[in-house]
Amino acid sequence: MYKDIGQNFLINKKIIKNIINFIKPNKKDIFLEIGCGTGQLTKELYKYTKNIIALDIDNNLIKKCKKKKNKIIFLNIDILKFNFYKYKTKFRIIGNIPYYISHKIIYKLIKNYNFIYDIHILLQKELANNLFLNIKNKKYSKTTIIINLLFKIKKIINIKNYNFQPKPKIESTLIKLKSNNNINNIKNINLCIHILNNIFNKKNKKIYNNLKKFINIKEFKKININPNIRINKINIKQYCKIIKYIINKNN
Repeated sequence: MYKDIGQNFLINKKIIKNIINFIKPNKKDIFLEIGCGTGQLTKELYKYTKNIIALDIDNNLIKKCKKKKNKIIFLNIDILKFNFYKYKTKFRIIGNIPYYISHKIIYKLIKNYNFIYDIHILLQKELANNLFLNIKNKKYSKTTIIINLLFKIKKIINIKNYNFQPKPKIESTLIKLKSNNNINNIKNINLCIHILNNIFNKKNKKIYNNLKKFINIKEFKKININPNIRINKINIKQYCKIIKYIINKNN
């Protein structure tokens, strides 16, 4: 029934309790749940805080959840269309997100980084692992960089597929992303993404060739980055230094 829209519900109550215990919610926290589904995670979270906005694209599920917990704000809306600006608050994000649009949801959260305190989401295990990859791995991507640039990332638990209904073919991993705002102070997220798109446009090029419209050779030397270094030889700290320099230059 729900496979068509990519929903696989976590049904193991012990794991759900463990997840909530790790998150450590308190009554002052404001949570945004992505994909409340049958409300199992919502129900456990509700024991600690009543400040919950729960989203789901399936209106039938929303109606069922509303009957159980009428103090929670349930919205029949796609997270990709959710307006963070409307609420003007710092959310704690929680959710078991559909695998087929994981990247889109991640970038939605990235673009609304300034409205987020932390994120606890279940991802496909392979995608979660890619976010922790070192620079020598070919799957290292711009998503890996921007996640590590904006957040402190932590892997919490791997969850076998038999803990979900319907059972997916793959395993899942719960990760935590904690806002890195005080460290990196990246305010212009769209520019940050634009810079990364240029960096990864041609992966075999030297870094200067891909970024010459943003930064010149003298400026590379000023921040102690070799302008002739190849894209696949740069580490995350160097990427952060380059991106922060360009953003500060354009502020």
